[in-house]
Amino acid sequence: MMPFECKQCGKCCRWGGWVYLTHDDITAIARRLDLTEDAFIQAHTQLAPDRQRLCLAGPEHTPCPFLENNQCAIYPVRPQQCRDYPHKWRTSTPCPGFPTQ
Repeated sequence: MMPFECKQCGKCCRWGGWVYLTHDDITAIARRLDLTEDAFIQAHTQLAPDRQRLCLAGPEHTPCPFLENNQCAIYPVRPQQCRDYPHKWRTSTPCPGFPTQ
């Protein structure tokens, strides 16, 4: 695995697409925000385009709603999809957190 050091640029939180949520993500984020799971789901999620799961609410091509000053406001409990970045993602633009050759 390539070495990685987050530069806190927030670019990954601005890419288009959906942030899909697991049940564990919903539980942890709701707890962090001091909300019930139902309240979190109502306020911060929407049905994903596949109509099989939930994702963070908002238009597809907007920054993550939890991005504040290039920082993740829920970083300790960020969704699994976000925790998997950058090692389990394929993107056309390399993350600046990887060393340049």
